[in-house]
Amino acid sequence: MPRRSRRGMVGIDTAIILIAFVLVAAAVAFVVLDMGMTSAQKAKQTMESGLQESSTALQVDGNVMAYVNSNGEVQDIFIPLGVTPGTGYVSLAPSLMEVSIITPNASYSDIYIGVSDLSLGAHPNVTLIEIANNFTSPGGTYYNNGNGYSDKAAAVVYFIHGNITPYVLGPYGQALLVIHLPYGLSAYSSFTVTISPSIGGAITVSRIIPPDDVSSTIIDLG
Repeated sequence: MPRRSRRGMVGIDTAIILIAFVLVAAAVAFVVLDMGMTSAQKAKQTMESGLQESSTALQVDGNVMAYVNSNGEVQDIFIPLGVTPGTGYVSLAPSLMEVSIITPNASYSDIYIGVSDLSLGAHPNVTLIEIANNFTSPGGTYYNNGNGYSDKAAAVVYFIHGNITPYVLGPYGQALLVIHLPYGLSAYSSFTVTISPSIGGAITVSRIIPPDDVSSTIIDLG
C-alpha cells in the first residue's frame, strides 16, 4: 500500500494568518466605533440645535403696562423683556427680530422699527407717558421723522440696562418693548403680541384691557 505524504502547517504560518485576522478585525472595529461616535455627536448637535430653537431666548421680565389716551382707550403697550438664563446674548437689531400684534380690529405683522437712541438707564427720569408721546405728540421722536408712525402700528425697544452694544442685550439685561397702535383699544378688548428674536423660539404676550375709568395715564395689565 503506497504511503501518503501529508504536510502540516508550521507554527509561524499559523501565527501570521492569525495576526492578519486580528489586524483586519481591529480595523473594522475601529471604523464601526468611529462611525458610531460620529453619529452620536451629530445626533447630540441636532438635539441641542432643536432645543435651542424650541426654547425662548427672551422672556417677559416684569409687568406689562399700557398707556390710556385721552379717550380712555389703550393705545401704547409696554412689555419689559429680559434674556432667558443660559441664553447669553440676544441681538435686537431690526433685521434679526420681528414683532407682530393681533387685536379685535386688525392684525399687524413686522412692525418692529428697531432700538431707540434713548437709553432709559442713562435717563431714568423719562416716564412711560413721555415715551408714548413720542408717537402721538408733534415733535416726538416717531411722530414727524418722515415715517409718520402716529397713524400706524409700530414697535420700538428702549434699553434699560445690560446692553452690550447698541443692539445686543446681554445676560441679566433688561429692555422695554413699546408697541404703538394707530387706534385705541377699549375695555374688555384683547391683544396678542408675538415676539420673534434673533435666536430661539418666539414668545407671545396676551392681555385683556380692564374696565378702568381713567384717561391720559398708565395702567398695569399684569
